[in-house]
Amino acid sequence: MTGDPVILVGAAAFAEEITDLCRMAGVGVAGWIEGIDPSHVDAAADPPIVWVDDQAAFEPALAVLPAIGAVSRRGIVERLVGEGRSLATLVHQSAVVAPSAEIGPGCVIFPNVVIGARTRIGRGTIVNRGALIGHHATIGAYAFVGPGANIAGRTTIGDGAYVGIGAIVRDGLSVGEGATIGAGAVAVGDVPSATTVVGVPARPIGGATG
Repeated sequence: MTGDPVILVGAAAFAEEITDLCRMAGVGVAGWIEGIDPSHVDAAADPPIVWVDDQAAFEPALAVLPAIGAVSRRGIVERLVGEGRSLATLVHQSAVVAPSAEIGPGCVIFPNVVIGARTRIGRGTIVNRGALIGHHATIGAYAFVGPGANIAGRTTIGDGAYVGIGAIVRDGLSVGEGATIGAGAVAVGDVPSATTVVGVPARPIGGATG
């Protein structure tokens, strides 16, 4: 990420955290774009909060950076890209990213994250503090990896999947698109798309072992 200012997509508590990460990296935050609740819009705030319908006139040359923890951020981010915004990427200076790893545009990699060799992190994905991602893993677009999660090598995490705080995903597994692995869960088998699993070992809510 260059030292050019960015605009964050989101105007809630998570945006405050991303703002601090940017400032720690020497990157200015010119504003926040709100696309959920228009009552949050405040041109006098620091940084100013702009409604999504009005964003095109606000610092049009600046890139945007996702700052919404929920994987539903995809819709608003892609809308902004379609309206001409480019995507910034932020990797905290304390993160350890293998030289052969690939980080897609619009990603936020938090402090103390470790990303292994030949791993690919998809567009708009957030990897929160202290998460560990092993070698040759593939993390899809607009996924979320929670604080302290441990994703082993050669694992595939689908687009829009959510891996909760402290969750563990065993090596070589496939976690489908839009799936959720609950906080502290230990996935020892594949997780189908749009399925929520919890517990140790992780089981689908209301179902049998996956």
